[in-house]
Amino acid sequence: MEEKQGIKIGMPIIGGLIAAILGGIVWAAIAAMTEYEVGLIAILIGALTGYAVVLFSNKRIATVHKVIAVIFALVGILLGKYLTVVYFTSELFGDVSVMELVFDSEMISAFVETFQEYFSQPIDLLFIVLAIVSAWQIPGRMARTSLATDASSSDHAPRA
Repeated sequence: MEEKQGIKIGMPIIGGLIAAILGGIVWAAIAAMTEYEVGLIAILIGALTGYAVVLFSNKRIATVHKVIAVIFALVGILLGKYLTVVYFTSELFGDVSVMELVFDSEMISAFVETFQEYFSQPIDLLFIVLAIVSAWQIPGRMARTSLATDASSSDHAPRA
C-alpha cells in the first residue's frame, strides 16, 4: 500500500476491514439472539474500527487514519444490517440457510433496493452519527495518549 512521510495506510486498512467484519457479525449475532437490533452496537463498531486502525498503524496516527476508521465503521454497520436481514429472511423461509442467502444475488439486489428503509428511522441516524464520532475520535485520543506516555517516559529517563 501507499506510504507518505512515514504514514502507513495498508495495515490500518486491513485492521479496519477486520474490525468492520467482526463488528458486523457481532451486530447480526446479537440481533439474531435477541430478535432486536441494538443500536448501541453501531457505536461499538465505530470504537472497534478506530481502535483497530490505531493498533495496525503502530499508534502513528494522521487524519487519513481517522477517515479509514470512519469508512470501515460505516462498512461494519452496513454489513451488520445486511447480515441481520439475511438472518431474518432465512428464518422467514425456513428452508434456506443463512450461508446460502449471504452471497445470493437476489438477496443482495433486494437489500440494495430497500437500503433506505433500513436507515430511515431517526434513531438509526443518531447511532450512525455516534459511530462516526467514535471512529473519528478514538484514533486521535489513543495517539495523544501514546505520545503523552512516550513523553513522560522520556522525562524520567536517566541522563548522562
